[in-house]
Amino acid sequence: MYKLGITGGIGSGKTTVSSLLEEKGATVFNADKEAKMRLQNSISLQHKLINLFGNAVTEKGHLVLSKLAQVAFSSKLNQDLLNGIMWPEVMILIDQAIIHAEKNNTPLLVVDAALIFEANLQNLLDDILLVSAPEEKRMARALRRKNLPSSQIQQRMALQLSEKEKIEKADFVIYNVTTLEDLQTEVDTFYKTLKL
Repeated sequence: MYKLGITGGIGSGKTTVSSLLEEKGATVFNADKEAKMRLQNSISLQHKLINLFGNAVTEKGHLVLSKLAQVAFSSKLNQDLLNGIMWPEVMILIDQAIIHAEKNNTPLLVVDAALIFEANLQNLLDDILLVSAPEEKRMARALRRKNLPSSQIQQRMALQLSEKEKIEKADFVIYNVTTLEDLQTEVDTFYKTLKL
């Protein structure tokens, strides 16, 4: 089984690339979605975060994910505190996904995660594909989703590794700079190089 990590900054198109590979039969583990689900289903995790960040992340005593995101991405320290609690959980979930995929004889497991290098997840995977795009394009795409104001998008970008550092660390890079059709072609070409 080939374990491919896909990473990229906010608005880079990494989840689109993961979806395109899923259409080709890959099993995709979306770290962000899985971490949110784990958090929503774990009262003890919620309490840890409330104890850590206080009432700023709650409403009527309950953790509110949008408030948590605002506080967690407001500084490097807060992001590190959040990651210190969430990354061990994500590691467990990835391990479980790998075991499950191996049992099912999955030829390609994709781990879609924004912070692969920051969390040292590359050690669990065979190769890392970076989906890269210029900052202004990523900003425009992230704004089109209409789920975060530009100030929060900029804060998150500032907390992520620079594109230059990610390019140096990645095994493969796809530049997502034009159309979805061009991205599809890039993914098709990349997929053909994989020894599955």
